[in-house]
Amino acid sequence: MEKYDITLVLGSKNRKRLLKATIESIRNNGFSGQIEIIVIDGGSNDGSCDWLAKQKDVFTIIQPNFKKKDEQGVSFLAHSWGNFMNIAFKSAKSPWIVMVSDDLILAKGALQKGYDLLVDKVNKGEKIGGGAFYFREYPRHDFYRVGLLPKGYININHGFYNKEALEDVNYIEENEFNFYCADGDLIMRLNDKGWKTIPLEDSFANHLVHKPVFKKEKLSASTMRDIEVFNSKYPYPCEINEIKKNSDISIETMPFWKSGFSNCIFGILLKIYDQYRKR
Repeated sequence: MEKYDITLVLGSKNRKRLLKATIESIRNNGFSGQIEIIVIDGGSNDGSCDWLAKQKDVFTIIQPNFKKKDEQGVSFLAHSWGNFMNIAFKSAKSPWIVMVSDDLILAKGALQKGYDLLVDKVNKGEKIGGGAFYFREYPRHDFYRVGLLPKGYININHGFYNKEALEDVNYIEENEFNFYCADGDLIMRLNDKGWKTIPLEDSFANHLVHKPVFKKEKLSASTMRDIEVFNSKYPYPCEINEIKKNSDISIETMPFWKSGFSNCIFGILLKIYDQYRKR
């Protein structure tokens, strides 16, 4: 069996052009070790699966994941985010799993810098559960950030997980959360069991800003339910919810404009709105 140093895991559905850009940023990131790439696709019909089938360096898992409605009429994913992503996590053949979204572009060297920092800390005897990339919502924000959870734990929106730590906490919770907060729950359980999560100080990424929601109810009933479960499990104050950092690092943005033009336009409008609100 081939050995890998890191495994990149992406969940995706119907985002072929953005997915291609993300995978290219992984391939061209400059990592010196062996990389495994796993994409778990939720049943794309935009040509993603056909494209993935031609990628010799990508292990593709297809697990159709569609929305259903429960007896209260609440829409939810047939396979929870935890159930869906655990398929890929458990398939990884390396000691470090790097979770990235399919609308993320990594700064050159982000993987190597993150890996070197984590391995160095583990070799010094630290019990490290993972490390978070600093990321920004492009083009809305100029600053990069990592999120903070109750008890001041570092959240990992995008970044490294120690597979030994994941095994120790039995991976992502599959039943309590349908989608939202499942990653935060994983971080809480890791840290509570002694597996520290840290910010990767020199690893950066651009995340394509989401389009704004114009509905009166900004959050779905399913999301609200997930938030309520998280807050009941972890009823601790969270005085600061993020750590911000400025950097002049250059990260390619053209793929976002080519594949997510409307998102970019909305991002610029949101940036103007943010500046207006600060006046």
